[in-house]
Amino acid sequence: MLAAVAGLVACEPIVLSPWAIAKPPDAGAVDADPDADDAGADGGEPTPDEDAGAPDAGADDGGDDAGGSDDDGGPGDAGDAGGVVGNDGPVLGDGGVDARMTGWSGCDAGWQQRTVLPAGTKGYGSFALDADGDAYFIEHTDDILRVGTTKPWRTFPRTGWLGPQPYVVGVRVGPTGEVHVALSPRYLEGDTDVPVHFLRYTEGRWVHTVKPGGLLWDLEVDSRGHLHAMSTWIGPENRLLYTHGPPDALVVEETGLVLDDDIYRASLQLDARGHAHVAFIPKKPRGIRYATNASGTWVEEPVSAEGDDGYLALSASGTPYIAWKDSSNIMLASRDAQAGWTTVSVGDESASMEALAVSPTGVVHLLLTVWNGSPLHLSNASGGWVRTRLGPEPLGFPPSVTGSSMELDSQGRAHVMHTWLKPDEVSGRPLRTMDYYRQCQ
Repeated sequence: MLAAVAGLVACEPIVLSPWAIAKPPDAGAVDADPDADDAGADGGEPTPDEDAGAPDAGADDGGDDAGGSDDDGGPGDAGDAGGVVGNDGPVLGDGGVDARMTGWSGCDAGWQQRTVLPAGTKGYGSFALDADGDAYFIEHTDDILRVGTTKPWRTFPRTGWLGPQPYVVGVRVGPTGEVHVALSPRYLEGDTDVPVHFLRYTEGRWVHTVKPGGLLWDLEVDSRGHLHAMSTWIGPENRLLYTHGPPDALVVEETGLVLDDDIYRASLQLDARGHAHVAFIPKKPRGIRYATNASGTWVEEPVSAEGDDGYLALSASGTPYIAWKDSSNIMLASRDAQAGWTTVSVGDESASMEALAVSPTGVVHLLLTVWNGSPLHLSNASGGWVRTRLGPEPLGFPPSVTGSSMELDSQGRAHVMHTWLKPDEVSGRPLRTMDYYRQCQ
């Protein structure tokens, strides 16, 4: 195992989350000019607000889920991007999706599975669903950042980002079908500015906007198509910054909230009115806290005196739920307007938190990665908590070198993407593969 990990580090570097590397340096104060256009030398990405790619390489027909590509489209050669040609997006199979994707498996114990990126590619677990339930995901292979999708006959040119693998926070699809990507570049000791990059695919092109903000944690898009993002300024006070507004007129706002450390995440959700809600770990006394700007100003309140890895979700009625880890215990709290916060224990799991979601009918879904790298889904749909391990037995790599996320579709079904480490059949070298799971009946 140690030899395999050493091979992974040497040949297949993975940067999926900020805490997977050493703590970043102090980056100084917030730039006084929120429209700053100095992004640093991040490997050749386009200048702010410039078009960042060629026109759309394919039609945007919605259609039905293709169910996969032809039989000849399987995984490319290990270590090769396989199937991506020039700047025109992926080679499509007979079903109208990336020929490297497999088809959906049959429904087994309530779940289906397909591979969206084969061994040797570098995918991020973060993804988004559009109104039709089609998935959009991120690939960074050969220093190129691309967006892929399971929607038949829709393709994208390269985003224009070229260089070292960044911290990709997420991808979101707006109400009109615009695709948004948010990321923080990798930065080194001595850097004095850490920008946040927003990439937007609109009218057949990628448009790139750069804002000050530090280390980005979460991205959402509201019903108006406005962006909302949370980031931690890399400085002595670890201030939480809120970036919001139309994509071409973003504003960076001080929330007045301070995190305990710049590597602790902030989990963001939006209610039906576009108000922001966030769960975070505050400066001492530590624990789990909740804050919202629904009243017009940021108001925070304690949820738990102990805990790490807080994730937030909102119900259809706007009720906040927060899940976190207290040692090995998975805790879940919900807030009643009259009674306040009520907390229950979901169970004892040796796992890392990955996602929390609440369906339109109030079913709670949790996604974790257990310490051998396997994704674990928990749901209370049947009253009690049901645990489902997804996928085959993994190699045993820890969550720090894997990545998972979860989204719910309009029917309340869970969709999960997970990056695995699997051995190449010839060399035995561990290579990444990204698999996609969804609930079925």
